[in-house]
Amino acid sequence: MRSYRTGRSVVNFATGLVLQIMTLGIGLVSTPMLLSWLGDDRYGAFRAATDWGNYLNLLELGIGGSLLALLAKAVGIGDRQLIRLTLATAIRTYLNIMAGMILVGVGLGCFITYLVPVKGLLVGELQKGYWLGLLGILLLPLNSFRLLAAASQRSYTDNVFVIFQSLIITSVSLLLARARFGITGQYIAVLLGNIFFQLVMCCDGLRRYPDVFTYLGDRKSQLPIEKQLWQLNWPTLALNFSGQMSLFTDNIIISYSLSPATVVPFFVTQRLTALAQSQIQGIGNATWAALADLYAKGEREKFNARLIELTRLVAVMGLGLMVTIAGYNHYFIKLWVGEDRFGGDGVTILAACNGLFLGLLSLWGWCFSGTGNQPKLVRPATLAAVINFLVSIISTHFFGIIGPLLGTFIAFTTVSLWQLPLLMQEVFGTSLRQLFFAVAQPLAVGLPYGLIVWWIAKSHTPWGWLGLAAEMVLTALIYFAIAWLLVLNEFERKQWSDRLKMLYSILGRYAHYSKL
Repeated sequence: MRSYRTGRSVVNFATGLVLQIMTLGIGLVSTPMLLSWLGDDRYGAFRAATDWGNYLNLLELGIGGSLLALLAKAVGIGDRQLIRLTLATAIRTYLNIMAGMILVGVGLGCFITYLVPVKGLLVGELQKGYWLGLLGILLLPLNSFRLLAAASQRSYTDNVFVIFQSLIITSVSLLLARARFGITGQYIAVLLGNIFFQLVMCCDGLRRYPDVFTYLGDRKSQLPIEKQLWQLNWPTLALNFSGQMSLFTDNIIISYSLSPATVVPFFVTQRLTALAQSQIQGIGNATWAALADLYAKGEREKFNARLIELTRLVAVMGLGLMVTIAGYNHYFIKLWVGEDRFGGDGVTILAACNGLFLGLLSLWGWCFSGTGNQPKLVRPATLAAVINFLVSIISTHFFGIIGPLLGTFIAFTTVSLWQLPLLMQEVFGTSLRQLFFAVAQPLAVGLPYGLIVWWIAKSHTPWGWLGLAAEMVLTALIYFAIAWLLVLNEFERKQWSDRLKMLYSILGRYAHYSKL
């Protein structure tokens, strides 16, 4: 069973890695062309308006988080009847929520050109695009099948389909940008990509549970599940709201306080750190279901051992990537979209720090979300979000483009990074000492190494794309080698060596397990 959990986690993470590589490659090619055909004002306005539209997701009322916990429990005990009923209950609930989201979305659309200050032709483009994008809300009930894949430790399915979704969105957005459809064309591309993704995830779910829609009429059997959904959803809603304020207000603040065009250097300067952050978070995304399985079976000692091990892995991987990006991001932006769109070293360093912190907090947060302990996170998450929002606005006024990132950094360091470990000790019995050293040891190696990398990177200019890529890869690999020798002890090195040797056999057996 352990090999089964490990195998799925490995496949989930591997497909996530492929997704990030594909995303990086697509972004390298598409972003300069989009900026050339759209211009900074259109591109920045679309990014800011998209973040405003993301706030409509709060009207999902946290059902996704509570559904994920219930599905993980049903999958863990192997109750297919309960899985069908849970899916049917979620679909019915989403249908009811969808009407409210559309009404609020219409209201937001009436003010979108005031919230994202645009002028001239951009006003009409933004309005048309927003109304088309609003049609995506009709896909909400199908989100249940994506959550089913995640709860079944099949995030690899999600990752594979997201790759195709990204290709569709990028291809259509480039085609329509070149055809001068402006902001409207970008919304059309995203809508088509979302339609594809939700439909294929629905087909994947129906292939495994083909009769799920027949349970929609079984209202009596759904009532207990519906009650559980609404019991767990409010803490999840509070967490979603906190996360929304923390992560999706930056472009809005920059656009409103400075200008839509300023969103472009703010966004592109963080592009590498955002991709690295996604990969770091992918460790938690790939392993949370296995941790939840251990928790559900009462194996607390194994749960905490895996958690400490994963924390160390996130810290090592995060530092290796972020130190490299902090040193070389300036050259990357210069070659990619031009030095005039570089947001500055301050943006790079703060984004790198926040990316590392968010990777750790994401892993720790999954421990609560995957085990139904979301209410424990509400107070610290809300406090961190309020601090983030207020400091971001004030800092943007006084310090300009780094303001939102400074707000995130202060919220993480004053609240989240010490509150979550305390809660983990309280709820799971996690050792604070072990958790501290799992992060402190990679930092003790990474910080001095980062200073050396910074000095080397600033003392010369890499030779084009080939030289930049070679130096960045070498920098990361050297840190990983140092961490292998200095951070991991002999037992851990042997353990990881054995896992790598077992990898091929695990992947070979995976095809058999996936049919069960």
